[in-house]
Amino acid sequence: SSKKRKSAVPEIEVDLSLPEPPSKKARRLLKKGKTLPAKPTSDDDEHDSKTAEEGKADGAKDGKKKKERSPHGVWIGNLRFTVTKADLRKWLVENSGGVITEESITRVHMPTTKATAGPGPKKTNPENRGFAYVDFSSFEANVAAIALSETEWNGRKLLIKDSKNFEGRPKKEEPEAATADGAGKGPASSEAKNAPGSRGCTKIFVGNLSFNTTEDDLHAHFEKCGKIRWVKVASFEDSGKCKGYGWVNFEDAEAAAWAVKGFVKVRETVETLEDFMDQGSKPADDNSTAADDEANPAGENEDDDDAEEAGEGKDNNTKSKTTVVTKEPSRTRTRKWWVNQLLGRNLKIELAEDDQTRYHKRFGKGAAKRQHQKQQADNNTNNDSKQRKQENGTNNRGIKKEDKKKDITYHTDISVARLTGAAVAHQGKKVTFD
Repeated sequence: SSKKRKSAVPEIEVDLSLPEPPSKKARRLLKKGKTLPAKPTSDDDEHDSKTAEEGKADGAKDGKKKKERSPHGVWIGNLRFTVTKADLRKWLVENSGGVITEESITRVHMPTTKATAGPGPKKTNPENRGFAYVDFSSFEANVAAIALSETEWNGRKLLIKDSKNFEGRPKKEEPEAATADGAGKGPASSEAKNAPGSRGCTKIFVGNLSFNTTEDDLHAHFEKCGKIRWVKVASFEDSGKCKGYGWVNFEDAEAAAWAVKGFVKVRETVETLEDFMDQGSKPADDNSTAADDEANPAGENEDDDDAEEAGEGKDNNTKSKTTVVTKEPSRTRTRKWWVNQLLGRNLKIELAEDDQTRYHKRFGKGAAKRQHQKQQADNNTNNDSKQRKQENGTNNRGIKKEDKKKDITYHTDISVARLTGAAVAHQGKKVTFD
């Protein structure tokens, strides 16, 4: 017999007629005031409920797939930021002449701005971003909506075009695919990256301009670099003179890169001696010989021997003429055309920011946060400069005025004073001139 003590476990009586006690999850739901989900009576019912739920989910997915967008839609731009979807629907119905109805508008998508983080008053109602997409059930409604373009609403002329029309949108730069031979690796690819025009910026800033500079002067100065889209010179409102800086926008990024370098390589033809020769000094053409032959044809009032001698002489003349007429092929050379100076001033040329980059910096995502950080940094620098000035002022107060004065060294010899620039000792004499 084992000496271990056997544990006596009392038997628990369970009344099956009583309801099942709630689980921990059910207690939490009851505590939050939520209703408990219905439990299946058996495992078979649980399996059937799961399959039913899966079937419902699949049906919902199929319904979403079947519900496709209408192919007829428009894009509406230059909207007022306070316009809502209901206002846009009402405006389209009222101004379409009965072509567009409430039922024909199937979808209105109007993106809204998010709440800006940081100091300042926060707007309670979200504003739209100035544009919206509207889908219609018929092609006629789509055409009627596009016909309302350039119509003024709330002091703004709306721009309405087809939703599939992407004119005016900048093209996305496709990455250059590497070739099968392994191109794009090694020093060649690094040189290509550092080559002019690899950044893709076509706009340059030109500083240190003369006040008499005009847009025509700037255009003529940089036209050697490449084709120019537009030139802008900042000018004063009262006098109209240049403020000393401007911008030049090229069609190609390579032209802007050469302008920033300060020079551009130009191909020129080398002038030869024949370019400076007069037409009269040049040898006669073959046309004159042909005219002489027609005037004095061989065989008229001449013997056969004389005709043969004349023919030989003509052949010799033509040979000599062909040797003289041959010209050397024109040669070309490349030289640097400098664009870093204008009207006697050294220009400051830099790549300028693109219009889209500037817009995103000022109004894009995180612009308010960056502006707040910049203000804090400026305030910190101002406070530091004030503290330094105060510290320097307190230190300078302790220094006596006598210490600040320097001892002046006088020289009696006037020649030494003239050579060194030192002071000459006064002798107490006053000289007057009549």
